[in-house]
Parts: sequence; C-alpha cells; structure tokens
Amino acid sequence: MDSMTIFIILVSAFAVLLSLGTPIFAALGVSSVAGIILHSGFSGLQVIPPTLQRGMGTYTLIAIPLFILMGEVIARTSIGGRLYHLFYLITSRLPGGLAVASIGSSAVFGAMSGVSVAGAATIGRFAIPEMLKRGYDPGLSGGSIAAAGALALLIPPSIGFVLYGEIADQSIGKLFIAAIIPALLIVALMVLYVVVLSYMRPELAPRHPARVSTRALLLAFRDVWAGIILIFLVIGTIYLGIATPTESAGIGAAGAFVIALGYKELNINKIMTILRSTAVTSGMILLILAAALLFGYIMTRLMIPQKLVAMVAESSQPGWIVLVFMLLFLIIIGMFLDIVSLILITTPILLPVVVTLGYDPIWFGVIMIIACEMAVITPPVGLNLYVIKGIAPEISLKQITRGALPFVFLEIIAIVILTVFPEIVLWLPKFR
Repeated sequence: MDSMTIFIILVSAFAVLLSLGTPIFAALGVSSVAGIILHSGFSGLQVIPPTLQRGMGTYTLIAIPLFILMGEVIARTSIGGRLYHLFYLITSRLPGGLAVASIGSSAVFGAMSGVSVAGAATIGRFAIPEMLKRGYDPGLSGGSIAAAGALALLIPPSIGFVLYGEIADQSIGKLFIAAIIPALLIVALMVLYVVVLSYMRPELAPRHPARVSTRALLLAFRDVWAGIILIFLVIGTIYLGIATPTESAGIGAAGAFVIALGYKELNINKIMTILRSTAVTSGMILLILAAALLFGYIMTRLMIPQKLVAMVAESSQPGWIVLVFMLLFLIIIGMFLDIVSLILITTPILLPVVVTLGYDPIWFGVIMIIACEMAVITPPVGLNLYVIKGIAPEISLKQITRGALPFVFLEIIAIVILTVFPEIVLWLPKFR
C-alpha cells in the first residue's frame, strides 16, 4: 500500500473516531498505530516503546505539570480580582476604561497562570457584572474578556511553547522571550481598538470617570506586587540564563504557593483540589503528547513532510501565499481541536515546510500560538466563548461571538506585522 493511501486512511480513521466522541489521545493513538501496522506490519509495533521513551523521557517535560500547578494555585486565589481593581483605577478615565482594565488584568493574569480559560473565567467573574452594571454593550463586555483571556496562550510562561519547543526541538527559553514583544503588540492593538470604538460610539461603553487618589493606587498595587514579582522571577531567570524553563517552572509553582499562603487563601481541601486538577490536566496533555509522538513517527515513515516540502519547492507560488494557507489551515483545524492537539499534530507536518520557505522556527512558533489564540475565540468550538457564556448566562453566545470577532481581525493584523517585520519576534532572543 502506498504512503499517500495509508495517510488518507490514518486521517480518516482519526476523524471518524473523533466524530464518535473518542478522546483525542485515543483517536490519535489508535489511528497512528493502525498506520504503523499498514506500513510495516505487526512487527512495526516494536518501535512504539523506544519512540515513547525518547519523546517522553526528557527533563524539559517536567515543566508542564509545574507550570500547570502554578496556574492552578494562582487561579484559586483572589489575585484576579485584585488585578482587575488595580487596572480599573488606572484606566477609569479612558473611553471604554472597564474593558481596557479587563484586557490589562487578563494579560498580567495570563503571565501568572498560562491558561486562557482560567484568565477568561477569573477576570470575567469580576469584570462582566461591573461592565453590564455600567451600561456597557454585552457583546463588547463578553468579547473583550474572551479575547483577553486568550492572551495567556501567548504571554510566557505558556504550556503551548513548552510543547512546540519539545516537538520542534527549539529552545523553550528563546520561545518565551520571543513572545514578549508580540504579546505587548497584541495587547496594545486590543486597547487601541477598545478606546477608539468607545470614543466613536460612546453608547457601547458609557464613561464613568472617577477621581483616583495616589493612595488608592498604592494600596491596590500593594495587593498584587507579589504576583508581578513572580512574573519577573519566572521570565527573568530564563532570560538571564540563571534557570532553565523547568527550573523557572519550579520557582513559579513554589512562588504561587507562597502568594496564596500570604493571602491566607489555602486550606487542605483547596490544596487537594489543586493537586488533583494539576494531575488530571498534566495527564491529559502527556497522553496526547504520547499519541502525537506516534503520529509524528508514522508521518516521517510515510515521508509526508518531505513530500509537502517537495511540493512547495516545485510550486511557483510565493512563500507568503503558502504561509497564508498554512495559517488558514491552523485556524480552521483549531476550531475543532484543542490547542494541545493542534500544536502536537500539526507541528511535525508544517515545520519542515516553514523551514524550506526560509522562516525561522522560533518565529513560526510565535505565529502558531497566535493562530491558536484566534482559534479559542472563533466558533464553532471557540472554548473561551463558551467559558464566558458559562459565567455570564445573561449574555447570548451570539453577542459574545459578535464582540470577539473584531479581536480575531486584530490578531490577523498582528500576524501581518510580525510577518513583514520578523525582527520584532527575533530581536530579544538574540540577547539571551
């Protein structure tokens, strides 16, 4: 049986199993094993143990449960509300100040937790009722929180970069550093959009300027300074070469517990819940990774990436057109797959094509994560949209989607800027 036929059977089996409700790790693993059997017979199954051992037995992967643990602890403290209060005081005089505060607090919270769902849910619980009470448009209220929550995927430390770095054999520390300026760019675009929209259409975001004293600002900052220091400890130790990403993840997890203890918000039941949730989430991600390793192995044996590279090389299309189609592919697939699966499945196929086109793998990792951000706020399976619907049932899913779509276009603008000027992504990693 030729390799393309096996590839079609593998992908079809994966799609059918998913449609039947099979967990992604099982659907991917079963279809990959079937592909190995079709290619090499049952004797080919002997490659599974060494393939999994090489891929899973790496020191770097310890960072995954540690970063998840850090996020779980932070998500169960009151720091989200404290952050929102600080940004509310800072931005209260701006047009759309409450939405701007939501974006700013979500960005900082994302740097502490690394989980988009946690950011959307935590900040949304405080911000959405406040915005609705002040007469803000429901779509703007829900959409801005959904989009801002997605920033956690890009702002380091991000589990997505750990997974991409492992699959693409790239420095996770450099990926973290490379994402800083693009993240700030997207935050700036979001803030600019909200301010301009609110200025031009004040009925969407009625202004309620308040006089804020310096003392109130200092008190609000006092409530969150520990979390901000934690961000600098995690990212700073990586940037300065003091710690590896795994070691910085350990610093982050320990620091999160210290912050929670300082807030006096931990008890035995909460700790057990945190540990249980960390184990479940880590187990899910690592199971998908194990299945993705088998998928990557059979893709290599079938020479699918090589054939794609050859096809691109023989094509007369400019590289940027190929890149556009790849990004569209990522966004469409991201509408139906979770972010972990999207990164692990598509990276082995797309990365060789990206390198052939002359793009830097670090740059592409950042672009891929931005595409993942777009996927979580795009229907039909935009996870953050449903999270907002769950915490704000008074806002319809249609209103949330309508409010989030403009932010998708902002992400597209960011990708265009970063593609035309890739130095924006690659500048900071040069100094590490």
